[in-house]
Amino acid sequence: MTRRLPLVALALLALAAPAGARAAAWTRPAGFDTGLNPRSGGEPVPRAGVAADGTSAVAWMTQPRGLVVSTGDARGRFTTPEVIVGSRATDWSVATAPGGAALVAWEDRAGAIRAAVRSRAGRPFVVRRVAAATGSPINGLQVAADPRGGWVVAERQYPRRGSALPYSVRALSLDADGRALGAPQDLGLGYFGIDARPTAALAVDGAGRAVLAFRRESGSPNETARAVVVSTRRHGGRFTTPVEIPAGGLLADPRVAVGAGGRAIVAVARSERCGDAGCFGAPALSALAPDGTLGALTGPTLAHPGRAFAPTGAYAGTRAVVVFELKDAPAAFSPEAPVRAVAFGAAGEPGALQTLSRAPATEPVALGLAGGRALAVWAGHRGWGAALAGPDGSFRTTPAPVGPPPEPFHFNSTNRDIRAAGHWAIVAWSRAGRVRISVGRF
Repeated sequence: MTRRLPLVALALLALAAPAGARAAAWTRPAGFDTGLNPRSGGEPVPRAGVAADGTSAVAWMTQPRGLVVSTGDARGRFTTPEVIVGSRATDWSVATAPGGAALVAWEDRAGAIRAAVRSRAGRPFVVRRVAAATGSPINGLQVAADPRGGWVVAERQYPRRGSALPYSVRALSLDADGRALGAPQDLGLGYFGIDARPTAALAVDGAGRAVLAFRRESGSPNETARAVVVSTRRHGGRFTTPVEIPAGGLLADPRVAVGAGGRAIVAVARSERCGDAGCFGAPALSALAPDGTLGALTGPTLAHPGRAFAPTGAYAGTRAVVVFELKDAPAAFSPEAPVRAVAFGAAGEPGALQTLSRAPATEPVALGLAGGRALAVWAGHRGWGAALAGPDGSFRTTPAPVGPPPEPFHFNSTNRDIRAAGHWAIVAWSRAGRVRISVGRF
């Protein structure tokens, strides 16, 4: 016999649910046509940012207008997109700050890094030339807001001419109006953001410490780069000399996450091999101490580490978590796999393997939220999926954005972007030439 609980009992159970199980409220996706045809390689490439008060901004490419930006409020209402530059932009990144402040940075093919900055909601965007660049079409950027004021820019730079040459990485700080605070710093050979997933090479914590991680280039086409290095910057200071994560093998796909109290982690793949679908290997974390010291790598022991890929880390309160993909069987050319997670103990020891999605999914992202929680979001064949963890690091299914998901295959670095700040998360994605944006409060 099946017993039915009275409505009062159900309500009490809902109130008693742990923080990690509380449902999110996602806004109905805002949709924008772009005039681009993905079948011919034209993709809008949406890039998003959200602030701790729920204000947000999203930038994407349109045809024939160029690069546009739309800003949103905490209710998920987005403005009519406005053009900030023509079609000569080659890469762009978005960051936001409370009060409606926003920055969109991009590379100009003429050879410059430029930024459109808005100081607060209702103000116009002002475009500035930030620094000289090589103008290579494969350069890349990531930007982040400094909670103590200003912005941080990281650049992946390739020579203007030539082939089979190494990338280099530069970084610089901007004031609140987007003006450069000194010349860009050259951090040496290396790269980030070329692994066909949302980039998370740069993050800034509440004290204004910026953390930048990237994969070191060897400088020789006949030698494979093996190291992942980390550089930090105190608010108002300069970036430090990059320090190598202690390891004994090939590392790939670094992702940075910051938490309260000066906590920071770098998630990597202990790569066994790299192929068309990315680099495969067991996920691992290196903790970054407040003084910049990097801890030894720690991660789960997997029966088939060569089937794991796409790790990303976050903090659920003081507990680190890593979310990644793990194939059930060999499938070297597929970017799809079930989504797994591992939470780490106070001493950095990995916990049990958790399954967040048994269905094939792509590009999972882990994000820290206020209240000691972490959010995981991924795209499946039929729609988005999501799971929420409380301070104990245990994930539970939670509502996800609605609407048709992005295609698993894409021409550009990725056709989606997922960010979080405070109690808020934003998901921006494209499918069939249309950009969709949804904001969730947790």
